[in-house]
Amino acid sequence: MNLKYYAKSIRLGLSALAIAVSAQAAVAASAWQINPLGSGVASASSVSEIKVGGVGFVQLLPNGYNSPLFTFIETGVYRVFNADGSGPLGANDLTVTYSVSGTGNFLDASALHLNSGSVNLYADANFDFGTSAGTYGADNGTKVASFDIFSGYVTSAGLVTVNANGVAGSVVSGYLFNADGADMATLSNIQLQLNIFNQPTWPDSMQLSEIICGMAGYTGSGCDGTDFVPTALAFAVQDGGSVTISAVPEPETLMLLLAGLGGISVVSRRRQKDAC
Repeated sequence: MNLKYYAKSIRLGLSALAIAVSAQAAVAASAWQINPLGSGVASASSVSEIKVGGVGFVQLLPNGYNSPLFTFIETGVYRVFNADGSGPLGANDLTVTYSVSGTGNFLDASALHLNSGSVNLYADANFDFGTSAGTYGADNGTKVASFDIFSGYVTSAGLVTVNANGVAGSVVSGYLFNADGADMATLSNIQLQLNIFNQPTWPDSMQLSEIICGMAGYTGSGCDGTDFVPTALAFAVQDGGSVTISAVPEPETLMLLLAGLGGISVVSRRRQKDAC
């Protein structure tokens, strides 16, 4: 057995895999296009991310009296802003509703993990975010796309990252495009990444009514006829951050890339052998 030959083959295989994974990451991080009006790619704007800001409500449920572990659910809404954050992104109001759940540890902030939930993107000709239209004016427009959350975590700096897969058939044509102009409604394996910083906030009456009592279904203080009082287990948050949406290569595409790279390495080795 030629150990050197097999060792070299393994290195080549690992290198090919690394290139394939890097290619997938590059696609996920590349520019994409969005048209708030839904009128097609000709009027779409190229972006690498879109800014979002809004409010949410967090509820924590300890696993037991003596356990530091807990489960949680956060429910809330965002509005999409232009690049400098001074106003809505385009001619339609782009809004987001979300609900996310996961687990954590009161003794270790880094142990926070998100494992399920949903994100929905809407486009609305009426700029009524923050009102009682629909739910806080966030879900009364055209639903542009839906995503299922599959993972998420918090960094040491406090940035919460949420990853979600597009729900098959949920993307409406005319709004979202990849860097080449292909409508994401025609593509598969659409992914969303949300990067958010949040901080506790005191809700106003509209947020209390629409988000906390309504959307989150909370029945505690503020929703039972008494004044709202936040606790360590139930509190409102103000969020701000960014969203990216991309169509990443299917596993089959990556395997074809691997096969192609493997073929190149075989041809290269044969040429080297012939030269000797």
